[in-house]
Order: sequence, then C-alpha cells, then structure tokens
Amino acid sequence: MPVRAAIPVLVLALLALAGCDARTAKPDHSNNTAVLGSYGPPTDGTAGAALTDAQGQAIPAPPAPHGARAQMARSGDESALAVWVADDHVVASGWTRASGWSAPQPLERIYGASSDPRIASNERGSAMAVWHHRVGNIHSLRFSRFDAGSGWSLPDVVPGALPEPEVAGAPPGRDAPQLQMDAAGTVVARWPSGFHANEVQSARYLPGQGWTPPASEALAAATPASAAPRAASSAR
Repeated sequence: MPVRAAIPVLVLALLALAGCDARTAKPDHSNNTAVLGSYGPPTDGTAGAALTDAQGQAIPAPPAPHGARAQMARSGDESALAVWVADDHVVASGWTRASGWSAPQPLERIYGASSDPRIASNERGSAMAVWHHRVGNIHSLRFSRFDAGSGWSLPDVVPGALPEPEVAGAPPGRDAPQLQMDAAGTVVARWPSGFHANEVQSARYLPGQGWTPPASEALAAATPASAAPRAASSAR
C-alpha cells in the first residue's frame, strides 16, 4: 500500500450509541524480533497467497470478494488472520493448516461506514485490527484485539484519535493507519491527523492498560494539504 513519507470536537453520545450494537467474531484458529506483525501491501482476495507458515508453505488467500483488499497476518506457526471491508463493515476470518479459512464474520454491525482496516500480530496468538470509521462528518479510529483463546474483543474507539477524512480520488489505503506489534503484544499505531494539515498522530496500546493519549507530530517536509474539509470533532 502507498504510505506517506514519515506518515505521521468532542463526540460522545453518537459514537457511544453506535457502539451499543457491536458484536464479536471469533475465527478459528515466533519469530522473536523487536517488531513483529504485518503491515504490508493490501492483498486482493482473489490473488495469490501473500504469506507463508513457519515451514515456508504458502497460506492461501482469504475468502474475500475480488477487490476487497484483504489484510493478512500470521498469528502462529500454522495460523493466520485476515480482515477486510464488506458492506461497510470490517469482517474477519481465521486460518489454520488443518481447517483452512473460517467463514467470514463482521467484527461489529454499527451505523456508519468502515474503511482501511489494518492488522498486526506478534505471531504468538495476539493480534490487533484498527480501521477508519465514519458517521456523517464524524471520523474516528476503531479497534479490536485478537487473542487465540478468546477471539476478537468487542470493538471500541481509539480514544482521542481523529483520522484525516478520506480524499476523493486518492489512492486506496493512502491514509490507512500503520500498525506494529512487538513480541509482548504492545501495539504502535500511526495515522494522518484530522486536526491539522501536514500532521500525524500516534498512540501505543499496552496489554492490560489500553491506549496512551495520541501524540501529534508535524511533518516538516509534507506536501500542501488537500482542500478537503476536516471533521469538526473527535471521538473520545
């Protein structure tokens, strides 16, 4: 996926109400480097495999419709996860060598439109998905954490995050969040800010503690900002 160089109000009632109908999806279900997980080019649901298991055998493409731009991450030696958007909702599927891909299930069914889901994993049974969600002119980031023992968590808003609204005609996934997960399950997320032009925000998810407040960083050598209007409020 295209990634920007050095990529870098209050809305309570509406998003709280929207989250009331959230549901979970539980797909079936080592390398110990400093940063693990997947943050690579989108994988067309009908294209060839983008991952291999620990033995080097290809993991087949997930059961996403053509053009869905599924994102995949290996969650174990012989297991993987995938997320994509279908009918404006983020759906997930899990893979094992023994049983193949599970039936796709939506992570939630709330009002609004979801886009640009991304997934990262530590390849030890933990993973995180983050995506852009829009209700009218209200933009937020939502997330769900995966655990091999319990499946996907109830999705929620990344507190304080305001992603840049999509720009008409921009390449798909241009403003998608970047994700990295380390071996301990700590996640670093980074996304173009909707508060100010030429700025990015970043936050860390600490297992058992949640998200840190987003930090903003100006892009010194950024190109002129788009004329697209920005959201007037942030989900918290």
